[in-house]
Amino acid sequence: MRQLVLPGDKGGEKRLTLDGRTSRYLLRVLKMGKGDAFPAIDEAGHAFLCTIASTGPELVISLVATAGLAEPDALTANGIVSASLQPPSAPLRLALVQALPKGPKLDLIVRQAVEAGVEAIFPIQTRHCVARELNERDRSDKLERRRTIVREALQQSGSTTATKIFPTTTIADLDLRLSAEGFPADGSLRLIFHELPLATLSLHEYCAGTTLPTVILIGPEGGFAPDETEAFLAMGFKVAHIEGTILRTETAALFALAAVKTILMEKAAWTLLR
Repeated sequence: MRQLVLPGDKGGEKRLTLDGRTSRYLLRVLKMGKGDAFPAIDEAGHAFLCTIASTGPELVISLVATAGLAEPDALTANGIVSASLQPPSAPLRLALVQALPKGPKLDLIVRQAVEAGVEAIFPIQTRHCVARELNERDRSDKLERRRTIVREALQQSGSTTATKIFPTTTIADLDLRLSAEGFPADGSLRLIFHELPLATLSLHEYCAGTTLPTVILIGPEGGFAPDETEAFLAMGFKVAHIEGTILRTETAALFALAAVKTILMEKAAWTLLR
């Protein structure tokens, strides 16, 4: 565990009583005790250095807000990150819109997106999706499962971006959903990765002049229907294309995230070479 994920917004809190499941995990699995310290992040993105203040009858921790989390390689003997804190660099704001893939592939995509530092994940139902979420109970159960995957991935990866995953949306509702989370059409770079070579610019050219939040859209196994692509273009999406072989949807998501994040993070270096 690189960090603990605390539920809700704990900004301003100094002490917190943990639930039984989390307490057992810290005490029995990780063999922690009174006085042990560990980093944490809450669902609002606040970072803390936590210290176990009491272990019985309830586990109580003290919280100190920090500007950054511990270095990921600074581990104690029990595998917990030590309290050596480093200030974080300014985070890139990335959102992933992922058409529902078949089987358990979305679990992997969500986990990898969290590890990549994605801020918001929007599953979307499109025409060629094999997977279908047929009713409210089905959608609710799957959303809860995906939130668990997000929490576990945050704890294991140590990401300082408090990733949120949202209920499955539709093309008709996508623009409003993105805008509500700070990725509006006129204030973000929106990229749809298409299997056909329809792109008018390279990824570097799309990213060269922007400091805007970036949205990456990945289709299902069967791709997007032509009218769906037109709808996305009307929302301000620009077509990006990966040359070479056709990638599986779960591979395409990770490839696109890695490519865009690397380009944006290293922009100061490669723009000097232009």
